[in-house]
Amino acid sequence: MHANIFSLTYLIANTVSLAILITAIFWPLIARLLLAVLFIGAGLFNAFMAIRSPELFMAYGAMTVSAAYEQFIYGAFRDNTTAIVVSISLCQLATGIFIAARDALLKLGLIAGIIFLLAITPLGAGAAFPSTLLLTAAAIILLFKERYLSAHPVHFPLHHPFLNQKI
Repeated sequence: MHANIFSLTYLIANTVSLAILITAIFWPLIARLLLAVLFIGAGLFNAFMAIRSPELFMAYGAMTVSAAYEQFIYGAFRDNTTAIVVSISLCQLATGIFIAARDALLKLGLIAGIIFLLAITPLGAGAAFPSTLLLTAAAIILLFKERYLSAHPVHFPLHHPFLNQKI
């Protein structure tokens, strides 16, 4: 199976990734939520598919741009697909949960997300390249904005024009 970069799925993945990147720049809290949902959803989907139809993951061998990844997929991965993909899925779930957390867990989740996204980039069209790089950029932006994402909300006193007092 060869990837079609003009398929609807491929175009949606890249459009969503670009939207998350733009959201990370202007609305980091929303981007953080979207990234967490993306990782949790991908973890659940991949675990389900690895148990139900592990042979589908072999298609990544034909789509990768890396000879090392291709050798791995057609070698050790082929004989242990379910175990490997379920393990990766658990890491995706943890990454999503950590991105939804605060402080050190948030930072750890973003770093794990960056590493994961860079690690799957050589899968090429199988990972909807360049969506992996767009999401990596979004996670890096959120990592640099992390201190604001973990902060308690700031309350600005408002003045009521008729009561002439703070509310």
